[in-house]
Amino acid sequence: MTRAVDLSHVVFIDLLQNLVDTSGIKVAKGNLMRIAMKAGQQVEPREYESFEKLVEAMENGDTPLSAIEGNATYLGDGLFGLKLCPFDKLAQDYKSYFDKEPAGLKDLTIEFNTENTMAKEMKIGLGAGAGPFCIFHQPMRSQAGTNIIVAGKSVEIIQLACRSSNGEKAFAQILISEYGCDKDKVLSVMDSYTCCYGIRIKGS
Repeated sequence: MTRAVDLSHVVFIDLLQNLVDTSGIKVAKGNLMRIAMKAGQQVEPREYESFEKLVEAMENGDTPLSAIEGNATYLGDGLFGLKLCPFDKLAQDYKSYFDKEPAGLKDLTIEFNTENTMAKEMKIGLGAGAGPFCIFHQPMRSQAGTNIIVAGKSVEIIQLACRSSNGEKAFAQILISEYGCDKDKVLSVMDSYTCCYGIRIKGS
């Protein structure tokens, strides 16, 4: 039995390609990131009495991030991993419908990974973008993270690595160094997860 394809996914990718073609890579990236950030702002704020309570909520799917990406697994040292990318089905549906990968978006991924002020402030990209849909997921998550309060303090989310559907791994060496985690641990995480990020309480 053939699995039904969500045609909205097919149309979305075509619209994305048209945006890149008509406005150019840099303008398209800026517009797409603003859309993602606005979506991230809409999640309901939540406060947790401790980091341990946040971890528990993350694994139970009870945080502002859960609506965006589902449950995350705690890996220790403030690191979290996602088994599945929330945009994976979108790419799969496109491939099922056209029998090919989405084309024409490689330059968008490259542009997302370039070093710039916004990427440094939001702790996204900078090498950790594994595909064009990271341009939605990472800014959306980063913005949603501003609605998380732990023990009266805000948190920040640091994107460390991603793995694409074809197994290609992408790392933000700048952010791994800034976060201060073991690079080898991040490398090993990407053998089993599609996304790895750190959460830390500001000022702690």
